[in-house]
Amino acid sequence: MKTGFLTLETHPDHNDLVRVHIQEKKPELSNQEDGREIRYVARFHDIETAQMHVQNMMHSSLVNLEYRIYRKSLAEMIACVEADELEHARVWIDPGISEVEFGRIQSLVEKNRSYHKLIHMIWQAVGITGIILLLVTGLSL
Repeated sequence: MKTGFLTLETHPDHNDLVRVHIQEKKPELSNQEDGREIRYVARFHDIETAQMHVQNMMHSSLVNLEYRIYRKSLAEMIACVEADELEHARVWIDPGISEVEFGRIQSLVEKNRSYHKLIHMIWQAVGITGIILLLVTGLSL
C-alpha cells in the first residue's frame, strides 16, 4: 500500500473532460503551464487501489486510458471519489465551485453510496444462497 494524492483536473478548452491523476506528494495548486486546473485533491492511504476504483466506476466514460481522461462532469467525478469506501480525506476542493454544484455533489455521493450498499447486499444474498444450497446438497447425500 502506498499513500498518495488523487487529483481531478480540468482544462478550459475541454469543459466536459476530467483527468484523474495520482502522485506521491501533495500537488501545487497553482495553474499549470499547459492550462490544466487542479479542481479537487484527496489523500488516499492506498492510492493505486483508489485509482483502480475510480476507473472501475467510470469505465463507461473513459476517453483516454493512458492519460486517465473521462467524459464526465466535475461534480460526477468528485462524487465518485468522495463516495469511495477506501480510507481517504479531502485535501482541497476548488472554491470556485458553486453552492448548487456542492448540492449536486452531495446528492451524487449519497446516490453512489446507496448503489454500493445495494451491490454489497446482492453479493451477500448470493453468498448466503450458495451456502444454503451446499448445505442442502450435503444433507441430501
